[in-house]
Amino acid sequence: MRYQINGYTDMYTVIANERKVGGAIEAGSIRLRTGEIYTNAVLTRLEMSGTHFCSVGFVTEEGKRLIVHVDDISMIADARHVDVWELQNDLMREEKTAERLKRLKRLCELNEGSCTLTFQEEATHLAQDIGLETARAHVDLDFLPAQEKTRVVRIA
Repeated sequence: MRYQINGYTDMYTVIANERKVGGAIEAGSIRLRTGEIYTNAVLTRLEMSGTHFCSVGFVTEEGKRLIVHVDDISMIADARHVDVWELQNDLMREEKTAERLKRLKRLCELNEGSCTLTFQEEATHLAQDIGLETARAHVDLDFLPAQEKTRVVRIA
């Protein structure tokens, strides 16, 4: 988990800068005023009208895409910014992984033969977002610097 989300402003920032910061926002549960509860909902959109937040778009575990007015939301519990590989919502994990893999493949294709620092940073960021094992299974990432495994030493 990257960090806990504390409000609509945090959600908006992550969603608006998704390409730069990576990951996704997943809520443990979203309860609507009508009593409906959606677990492991992934927030995909946060609309503003002027300076006020007006609607939230999210995808349920069943794959339903909902757009709800903020006044119709009773509670968003345990909202957090997580890497794509950490998503509990299987459907969105697969969708976002495919999206990131497509971007990573295209990035590698465009930078073939040129290994600049900017390219390495973006490729590393994408690979870590979907999981290095998954990325290495689909794309040749030999150009990335070797990741040293940290040793955990217990004292007492």
